Amino acid sequence: MQKEYKLSREILPDVYKITLPVPGKRPGPVNVYLFKGRIVTLIDTGTAQTAGLLQKALAEHDLGFADIGRIIVTHGHPEHCGAAKKIVNAGRAKVAAHAEDVVSIEKGMDVSTGRYRSFLKLTGVPPSTGMMLRLLFFLFKYMADNCGVDLVMREGDEMEIGKYRAKIIGTPGHTKGSVCIYLEKEKALFCGDTLIEHITPNAFVMLDEKEPLPVRLSQDEFYGSLEKIKILCPSMIYSAHGKDIPNIEQIIEGYKKAFAERQEKVLSIILAGEKNVYRIARLLFPEIGGWRLPLEIFLSISEAYTNIQVLHKERKVFLNVINGLLEVTHAQEKGSVQ
Repeated sequence: MQKEYKLSREILPDVYKITLPVPGKRPGPVNVYLFKGRIVTLIDTGTAQTAGLLQKALAEHDLGFADIGRIIVTHGHPEHCGAAKKIVNAGRAKVAAHAEDVVSIEKGMDVSTGRYRSFLKLTGVPPSTGMMLRLLFFLFKYMADNCGVDLVMREGDEMEIGKYRAKIIGTPGHTKGSVCIYLEKEKALFCGDTLIEHITPNAFVMLDEKEPLPVRLSQDEFYGSLEKIKILCPSMIYSAHGKDIPNIEQIIEGYKKAFAERQEKVLSIILAGEKNVYRIARLLFPEIGGWRLPLEIFLSISEAYTNIQVLHKERKVFLNVINGLLEVTHAQEKGSVQ
């Protein structure tokens, strides 16, 4: 008789989905995945605050943190790596992550908070809002204990996880070092936040410690990653948030439609005369508010700016820093310069 579990669900033989709470409604609870076998493996961990619930879920399988041999982090956001340090301290787990998200996991941020503050100031964030956003950075650090990375993963790496052989697929866009874990024989993809059934994932702005403005185009990289996944043609996709995804074509087409609509809305706001990135973001998402306001503001600025980057690349708008502020002008506006 098959054993029943209250805190996990078997999705493949000896592979279990464990769902852990995350503050706020979006993107919702985080799914971490337990692989039983010679090397007991977790894909993602939840936050530091939900480590106790994760322990209870493992105990239903007669496992504890000391039994975990490997942790694969899909990307360096706190709900995905926050409990890794607690697991490592309990035993022998080795942490694996993509080279470009190692800094986020080990230090809590991909670049310094000073670099974030400088960028947000350039976008025109008011001082009072800037103070709220600083609290957001402290929240991120509270949700995740900094943890060393033992194994640096790169595109095409293969590894044993549980009873399966997995290939690492680099899928930057949501973060610089986002990865998917692909079980080629089973055609099953564990995608982190690259694909989410109920929302369009945010292609976070990619800051660089040495550059005042982002060089990499998050939106371009994100949609390039989707095409890479589409070529794999997985039969089932297991996301870090929400439901399993059986139809990749439908999801990607929905994303492309939403992306095109968002681009048009950003362009119309700029054409109407708004030049300030922060105000463009607030007009793009006028409904945001509540206790999650700092996070929502940051996400809205990131979304607005990464869309503006694409419009700038297509020469539909131009970006200039004037008197310490980033200014966006429509290509139709007389006197616009690159």
